[in-house]
Amino acid sequence: MLRQLLEECEKGRFAEVVLMLSNSATTAEVYTMFEDLRFTEDGKTVTFMADGGTHLHLKMDEVKSGKLVRTTNDRGLPSYSLWLLDSEEQPLLRVYLRKSDNEETNPPRHDHFVGLVRKYGEAFPIR
Repeated sequence: MLRQLLEECEKGRFAEVVLMLSNSATTAEVYTMFEDLRFTEDGKTVTFMADGGTHLHLKMDEVKSGKLVRTTNDRGLPSYSLWLLDSEEQPLLRVYLRKSDNEETNPPRHDHFVGLVRKYGEAFPIR
């Protein structure tokens, strides 16, 4: 199910995203276009590729649930994100959709995000 969701995000033109990893002491952000996801043959790991060879690996078996989060940011603009959570409901990876400089691409991204919420719900287990 997780692979299906990630592939839908990739094909649905999530584009222009920030991949965020964080804990109580650190935060790492990778800016990418979310258009080059690579899955291992056994399907246990996905690699999110970014420009210049920067990449991030995720062990998919560790993801137990997900959330599709829509809020309003500090500038009053809509904020969309996909959170992948561990068994203690702590974020393993957060994918934030950045507002595109190309205004015409924002409405289709909004529509795609809303479609994912309709399909999966705002919070869902990963099977």
